[in-house]
Amino acid sequence: MSRDLDFAIAPVNAGRIADVDRSFILGMDRHAVLASERQALYRALAAVDPGPIRAEALKLAGQLIDGAAELDAIGGYARLVAANTAHRLFGITGPGDEHLFREAVRSVFGHTFLNLSGDEQVRKRAIRAATLMQEWIGADIALRRKARDPGVDMLGRLIASGDLDDEGIARTLAGMLVGSIDTTASAVGKIVAMIGRDAALMDSMSKDCADLKTMRGWCLEALRRWPHNPILLRRALRDTELGGKTVAAGDKIILWTQAAMQDESAFPDAHIMRPDRPAEAYLHFGGALHSCAGRPVNDWQIPLLVAELLKRGIASVGKIGWAGPFPDSLPVRLAP
Repeated sequence: MSRDLDFAIAPVNAGRIADVDRSFILGMDRHAVLASERQALYRALAAVDPGPIRAEALKLAGQLIDGAAELDAIGGYARLVAANTAHRLFGITGPGDEHLFREAVRSVFGHTFLNLSGDEQVRKRAIRAATLMQEWIGADIALRRKARDPGVDMLGRLIASGDLDDEGIARTLAGMLVGSIDTTASAVGKIVAMIGRDAALMDSMSKDCADLKTMRGWCLEALRRWPHNPILLRRALRDTELGGKTVAAGDKIILWTQAAMQDESAFPDAHIMRPDRPAEAYLHFGGALHSCAGRPVNDWQIPLLVAELLKRGIASVGKIGWAGPFPDSLPVRLAP
């Protein structure tokens, strides 16, 4: 991942990203546009106060759990909270139909990053969804431009900074939105699935559920067993070597991050679950030039969602139901 001048991401995703008419920074290689837009993104994200957003996520999680005997930990919990956080953080109002909002975002994500077989139906669905997203974001930008105060979310911060034009703002927000909801939902679902398979892990995590910093470590460890995204793809730009092997220009490179996170040189006693490992060792959210821009949100939202379930008590965990490549449902029976 650190050798971005040898192994590029644009040849992997650029065509599918072009289909949805947005040059997300996740589809760009080292370039002046990437540098300026990434800097603007990080500045705007850092300027947003996460406190109220986090408090709202905690409140919504509690409302979904309270009084429930059984809960769908993905579609009826994590995905709902993550979508609400996306509204509040990015400043994207959406259509007023939350199901449509979530499905449109998932459709664009599914084609852009997961449609490796080139399924035409997936592509067409993503193009329709992208048109809707562009309309929603464009309408929000226009309204904020007319307002005296552009707001304190990412949209407001991007407008106030003047770093990007409207097209750059729309591109930045769309890229963040596409990667936000189902990344969180998939991660939470797989963590809870791991908890359901391992009573010792559930017991250890339950003891630490009041400490979100330690919970974050436990969540990273659980994902090391079953990552939300077990591989990353790159394309070789030139003839080179990797791990002592010859790589030709144009070769596809598959980075099996799940296997890498079992490497004893990076994870001593890799078979043991430890929440105190250095966070920088994990590969769940990319790295180097293409580290996930949403990591600051992942760092609190994923452990918060898992912790709230553990505080209530998990009696049993069923099997994940899938919607194509996406974890879509996970029945969890809660303690009385």
